[in-house]
Amino acid sequence: MKRLVLIDAMALAYKAYFAFIRNPLKTKSGEPTSAVFGFVNQFLKIYEDLKPDYIAVAFDSKEKTVRHQMYEGYKSSRLEMPEDMVPQIKRIRELIDVFSITSIIFPGYEADDIIGTLSSKFGSPELEVLLVTPDKDYVQLINANVKVVKPGKSGEELDILDIERVKELYGFGPEFMIDYLSLVGDSSDDIPGVKGIGQKTATELIKQFGGLDDIFNNLEGIKSKSVREKLINDRENAVLSKKLATIILDVPVDAQLEKLHFKEFDLSRVISFFEELEFRNSITRVKSIFKLTSDEKAHQSPDSNAEQYDSKKAEYKLITSIAELRKLAQTLSEKEIFTFDTETDSADAYSATLAGISFCYEPGLAFYVAVNPSGKNVQTEISVNDIKTILSPVFNNKSIRKVCQNAKYDIAVLRNYGIEVKGLFFDTMLASYILDPDQKHGMDDLARKYLNYEPIPLKSLLGDKIDPTKIFDLDLEKLAEYSAEDADVTFRLFEVFSGLLAKENLDKLATEVEFPLVNVLEDMERTGVSLDTNALRLLSDELETAAISFTSKIIEEAGEEFNVNSNQQLQKILFDKLGLTRTKKTKTGFSTDAQSLENLKGEHVIIYNILSYRQLSKLKSTYTDSLPNLISPKTGRLHTSYNQTVAATGRLSSQSPNLQNIPIRTDLGKEIRKAFVPGDTGHILLSADYSQIELRILAGICQDEALVKAFNEGGDIHRSTAALVFGVSPEQVTPEMRRKAKEVNFGILYGIGAFGLKTRLGITQQQAKEVIDTYFRTFTRVKSYMDNSVKQAREKGYAETLLGRRRYLRNIRSSNFVVRQFEERVAINMPIQGTAADMIKLAMIKIYAALNKRGLTSKMILQVHDELVFDVKKEELAEVKALVVENMQNALPLSVPIVVDTGTGDNWLDAH
Repeated sequence: MKRLVLIDAMALAYKAYFAFIRNPLKTKSGEPTSAVFGFVNQFLKIYEDLKPDYIAVAFDSKEKTVRHQMYEGYKSSRLEMPEDMVPQIKRIRELIDVFSITSIIFPGYEADDIIGTLSSKFGSPELEVLLVTPDKDYVQLINANVKVVKPGKSGEELDILDIERVKELYGFGPEFMIDYLSLVGDSSDDIPGVKGIGQKTATELIKQFGGLDDIFNNLEGIKSKSVREKLINDRENAVLSKKLATIILDVPVDAQLEKLHFKEFDLSRVISFFEELEFRNSITRVKSIFKLTSDEKAHQSPDSNAEQYDSKKAEYKLITSIAELRKLAQTLSEKEIFTFDTETDSADAYSATLAGISFCYEPGLAFYVAVNPSGKNVQTEISVNDIKTILSPVFNNKSIRKVCQNAKYDIAVLRNYGIEVKGLFFDTMLASYILDPDQKHGMDDLARKYLNYEPIPLKSLLGDKIDPTKIFDLDLEKLAEYSAEDADVTFRLFEVFSGLLAKENLDKLATEVEFPLVNVLEDMERTGVSLDTNALRLLSDELETAAISFTSKIIEEAGEEFNVNSNQQLQKILFDKLGLTRTKKTKTGFSTDAQSLENLKGEHVIIYNILSYRQLSKLKSTYTDSLPNLISPKTGRLHTSYNQTVAATGRLSSQSPNLQNIPIRTDLGKEIRKAFVPGDTGHILLSADYSQIELRILAGICQDEALVKAFNEGGDIHRSTAALVFGVSPEQVTPEMRRKAKEVNFGILYGIGAFGLKTRLGITQQQAKEVIDTYFRTFTRVKSYMDNSVKQAREKGYAETLLGRRRYLRNIRSSNFVVRQFEERVAINMPIQGTAADMIKLAMIKIYAALNKRGLTSKMILQVHDELVFDVKKEELAEVKALVVENMQNALPLSVPIVVDTGTGDNWLDAH
């Protein structure tokens, strides 16, 4: 049977665009490519899996359709196409053209209608028609000759919907999909449906009665009075919705099947197109899928000074005997540098069991040492003790440089077995982060981007769900190939990245900040922190009582019982019943998120109580209830995991649990810190916190005389600012003046405007503007710094810290005011916040080294924003405190004094 594939271009483009919304793809020149890249991947997957004989791609037209004439509200709430997606649609059209594929657009009709018309025209027992789209509307077109293909991820099978699959998914056949949509509506297209009829009820009605006409002809047979009334009251909307949801099958489009034949295309045009968009891995895929060759040279990343990765030339060796291991250890001991990678049965380094280690000391040659821990892997005679005995001298030798991808994990795993890794020289994951914090840092992603190579996917060994516990069931040859390839790819990435870091003058940031921090963080994570679980339990009870009290107040103010945790029910109370100002529109109604409710403060007391209730509930679920469950049964302590590659500013983040977000402004939030305690009675907690560090960095960078003078005189910076801004002596500054000055001081760092300051201070926008204008007249160089920061970012395409850390601002020249303004604020803030991040990282490295050099047993256990927390042996307190303050103050000297506030206590709150 021949096969025709029809693709809904817009649906695929939008799906791809939003799949990358958190980490959008861009070329080095800043051109957005997320939607194009996703479309390319789907197209290649479709061809590879479906092998179409004929193919066409349909687009929506810009003109209003017949549905808009039927119903003014059709797609009325749909936002305009994102600005950075507009040029990508043009690129997708180019892509279709270079592959010599027919694209179809017809004025006044949507892609659904074009595809519906073609499928009804060409579908036959001799020609199978496959419709590629994520939209459920197309289900109505399915019949014996037409199927719907839902796009899938790389490595997954395509989900093909036929008549039986539809019945399995929905409980009815495809012929009833229009009736189903006429009942439930479609929020994405603003098709109203019947108010109050959900998916479950609609399915039951269709299964019982059939289509919409049958349902209305049998209203007396509907047992539920409520459902019956909803149908009667909303009958017109149901009929309208059916018309809107029905795909048109007679678009007057002139399409002949032979013109849709998937013919040959010019490979050189495809290569040129992909190179322009930097889709280098796609070139390899096209050649492989279409079994094409060309006289073109290998198309590798222009960033690479290494040869293109060729897996056929690679030699990977499995080691299972002690004799082979000794030989490898001897070879490694003679090398100046090698990469290594551990294989384990868990993503948690501290509970993982070692399955093997791979090594590579030259591109294309790698080894996998299979380990047999306690009889789990009888295919190898090498035990964990053998690894420790034979390989420890190599790992302990700091003159042999080690390279890893995510070194913190591998170092932690080996340290579990008493193997100390010394001489960590390079981490490719961190190098990727330094080069561009917004790109993906996984090894597979980096291999595709910089080596034009597709590594063996882990799911091919451990299944789609990637269950690492199955690692000891794997065939050793396959595991060896996978792991050795990882070590080999890491070595090649190291060769590329070391050159790039030097070229961009980022090697110092790597070797003096990010790489040395790995061991510091690993030690902090391993040490962990002690918790007073009784204190948390009591606080949890207190939070529960307070939450119940706020729930009662909310229901009383609403005037009816409702589920406070239901956004939809809350929307009805706030916007329909109480008539509060409507917030931004979402797919499910008007937003009730935190920011939206903050903007409604003052309109009704219920808002304050809802926000208070949510804060209490979050504290309870996130901290008081969950923290005790995260305590390690082995150590009795809490072990967070620090991330170096998440925040684009260079700040550290933490997870499992996230200790960066423990609130400090509210009394109940502070109580959570009370549960963090020393390891025993012989220890005490020491907190060391940079004082107003971002303002001091601002003063150091911009060298504003008034600001520098205020810091050099050592007074209260906010009082000094207030005195200058309001034209009074420091003694005459009122608490209200100081509060306003503080808001301006910190707001300036984030590019705050009059509107933002108005909201913070509760004053008029004109008053806020006057305060800001006075501030800039007083601190003239601050304004110059802000203007220059934006100007330089526009010229360079990035903002940078004092140490050269970069954050790329690809939309700073955008014609979209909102997008551009956000990037301009980042340009102002990044040099300050990023420098603060660099400073505390340098301090951590120096403190860690000093503690070890002096043989002190006290430990650094927490890093939160500008604060470090230590579990200090009481006898060492004076020495540790002096050491900490000295290294924090001298980590990155500025032209203004750096002040470190310290405190001690039997819990974190008292110490802070």
